[in-house]
Amino acid sequence: MMNYFLSTICLFFIFSDTCSQSLETKLLGKWKLARDEGFEFFINAPESQNQPTDQQEAFFELMERFHNQSFKNFFSLHSMTSTVLDGKNILQEKSIWNLREADSVITWTSQFQPKVLQAKIIKLTENELILTYLLQDQTLGRFKTHYEKVIDESPLKEKSPR
Repeated sequence: MMNYFLSTICLFFIFSDTCSQSLETKLLGKWKLARDEGFEFFINAPESQNQPTDQQEAFFELMERFHNQSFKNFFSLHSMTSTVLDGKNILQEKSIWNLREADSVITWTSQFQPKVLQAKIIKLTENELILTYLLQDQTLGRFKTHYEKVIDESPLKEKSPR
């Protein structure tokens, strides 16, 4: 009976610790861009559709490469990398970040194009992160950016013998 009681108490503390994880802790890890609503809107806009075909194709090819390589990596509390586009070069930029827990807003400074960026966490689960960037007047932007958590598949995992 005592073992059952101790096991129950241990499970309770483990469960409460997991549930009370801070947003900062939940953000830690590498997040792959899954969907960019702003880009989807742009490519379907008449201005984009009316560009010469060769320019459209070159732009779409570049953006596809960018989206395929686009990540936000919160690798430690307050240090992150994010993907930026420099002309046709795709770069990972390191930044310092912080979280305003009261309204779930992440703030970081881009060194690439010196400015402060902010995004509100719309949804954060174990595997999904949805952000909406804030405009300069602190209102929410129109489009959401969707990320999926990257599962670390270490190359050191043992393979079963054949």
